[in-house]
Amino acid sequence: MTPGKRTVIAHGTVAADYGSVRAHVVIEDERIVALSDDDAVLHGADELIDARGRFVLPGAIDLHSHFEDPGHTEREDFTTGTMAAAAGGFTTVVEHPLTYPPTTTVELYTQKRAMAERKAVVDFGLWGALTSTALGQMEGQWAEGALGFKAFMPVSDPSYPHVDDDELLQGMRTVAALGGIVLIHAENDALLRGNISRLRAAGRTDTLAHYESRPPFVEEEAVHRALFLAAHAGARVQIVHTSSPVSVDLIAAARRGGLAATAEVCPHHLLLDLDDGLALGPYGACAPALRERALVEGMWERVLDGTIDCLVSDHAAYPIAEKELGREDIFEVPLGCQVIQETVPLVLSEAVHERGMALDAFVRFSSTNAARIAGLYPRKGTLLPGSDADVAIWDLDARWSVDAVAQQFSKNPWSPFAGRAVRGRVLRTLVRGETVFADGEIHVAPGHGGFVSGVPGALERGASDSGAPRG
Repeated sequence: MTPGKRTVIAHGTVAADYGSVRAHVVIEDERIVALSDDDAVLHGADELIDARGRFVLPGAIDLHSHFEDPGHTEREDFTTGTMAAAAGGFTTVVEHPLTYPPTTTVELYTQKRAMAERKAVVDFGLWGALTSTALGQMEGQWAEGALGFKAFMPVSDPSYPHVDDDELLQGMRTVAALGGIVLIHAENDALLRGNISRLRAAGRTDTLAHYESRPPFVEEEAVHRALFLAAHAGARVQIVHTSSPVSVDLIAAARRGGLAATAEVCPHHLLLDLDDGLALGPYGACAPALRERALVEGMWERVLDGTIDCLVSDHAAYPIAEKELGREDIFEVPLGCQVIQETVPLVLSEAVHERGMALDAFVRFSSTNAARIAGLYPRKGTLLPGSDADVAIWDLDARWSVDAVAQQFSKNPWSPFAGRAVRGRVLRTLVRGETVFADGEIHVAPGHGGFVSGVPGALERGASDSGAPRG
């Protein structure tokens, strides 16, 4: 942003974690400096954005995205992935370490950070790795700004080893000492592999076999064990992409018992069910699997009562040719859904317009809670004087339908939500006061996005180039 530039978002309804108020949002030097109802602040602005009749929300924060960069940039990269994020109202994304090579060392972490700084159009963070090979690298990644550490309990990708219980406990102890958070993909590896082996032996390669191999119990048992280990280690944990109400209730019970445990949920586990998955075939194959409608409704109950902490995308972009591998053998399909651009509008449409969720509660679910979990609040996740001017301007009554080919910025546009009707559209997204997305177009060059970290003393935005300390 131009030094000294003064921008005013005028006449809108500010809807943040603290409630809604009619106010002008005054921005200087990338930060919000005032919320005011005094029209005098409109005079002398370098840029005046008319938000009359619109809602001004904090930009959403995605704690779970996969851009496959470096390694598989034919799927997605930090530029196209963050462009899609901006178009969907995300202003900060945190990318996971499952890339090629995976970021399991300090050197690979810093290399990836420098690469992403050249490519991203929204602000970004990077999770560190909790694998058997990375146990000795975690303190170094933390010092470089890792917001937390990702562990897989089941086998996922050969290049990113899953952890056994002993390795997970060791990593948890390290993270507890650092003051960080462990993000856990919780599925029971032995149960999962046993199920897949039996289904294959029976000649099952159909779509339904994917769901039969990953029933809710496979997730629920692993969540139970992960929470028990976390309590023993005194570690803060987030169970990623929860899909079962039982899992969420286990997390809530652990929290009542004093454990710092949180839960995230993806749009596909709220908006799709098993019937949708069977109709989508390989395009609905993800892990954990889509669930029966009764479980989806149970997840919504826990979103609406605040038990589930935050909305994430778990964006996993694959070319159509890779997804089509699942037509012949569902166990050969890469697991994941391409959803980052539609995540916030679709879930807002359902949550606010169809299920009556208050707008301030939705902001906490899509932005504020994630900022708190990542150690970024109140710099991110709210609209207050001193906060970064990360803003999404919405027309909450706009009606449209998902057309991935016409709308998406992702490299391989497709969507499991194709054709779905939506109420509520992102009109403009600003990152640190600069318009990144508006009128269906990206308005900044790659590199506008900066690296963020909530780690005390860690390098932060632009630090790899300038050596500037954390702000």
